[in-house]
Amino acid sequence: MKILLFILVQLFMVLGLNAQKIRKDTIKGENASYYQEIRFGSIKMRNIQNKDTLINMYYDDGKQVPGDLSLESRPKFTMEDAMKIFKDVFTSLELDQLKTTRGAFNIFVVVNKNGNIVEIEFMYPMKNPILSKITADRLFEMETKYKRLLKWNVVGNDRKIKHLKFLLPINIFESARM
Repeated sequence: MKILLFILVQLFMVLGLNAQKIRKDTIKGENASYYQEIRFGSIKMRNIQNKDTLINMYYDDGKQVPGDLSLESRPKFTMEDAMKIFKDVFTSLELDQLKTTRGAFNIFVVVNKNGNIVEIEFMYPMKNPILSKITADRLFEMETKYKRLLKWNVVGNDRKIKHLKFLLPINIFESARM
């Protein structure tokens, strides 16, 4: 009886995880459109022009880069630079509201061998009252600024990788307080 109850509990847990609502949509703006995916309490936005949508990285010869490989390349910017770009997109009223929230505004970047960002994907909390209503044009403005200002120093064996991928987690609360 205990085993049957244990199996039922495990089954409900698995079914509950698989039943998480996933919603996909396209958000259109004047300058760009973004694919929106809502999953597990977060919103993921990526420009519809993005081509490299895989999580994995690949060498020039097509082999997959091992997941545990530590990249040698480093950013040529500080996190304060990234936080300032985030902050500059919002009005003072919106920043006051963001000061009361917690969470991260995650930026997934795809970088070429020259250290330039070629693609960006954003992910942020769905329950954030400001970010959940951000428009495609404001995301495009942010994406353009990040691509222009944020560069990497690609060195060593990282030059053998077709597209490097990095995560920039920006603390929403700290950025709004800057």
